[in-house]
Amino acid sequence: MNDLFGNTDTVQHQKPTIETCRTCIHRQRWECGSKVISYCRVRKSNRTFNGLQKVKCNQQSCSQYVKTL
Repeated sequence: MNDLFGNTDTVQHQKPTIETCRTCIHRQRWECGSKVISYCRVRKSNRTFNGLQKVKCNQQSCSQYVKTL
């Protein structure tokens, strides 16, 4: 439909896909009772008992991200 302002068809906007730690192959899941804690196998930490970096699943992935199949 053409108007005074030109073509006014609705445009579908898509969100850019951001890789997160949830879809990374390096994510390691630990079950502690009823909770599930995610750790990164690649990044190291001195603050955790197992030496792995604790991650949140929805945070943006790091440079060592590899997508799971």
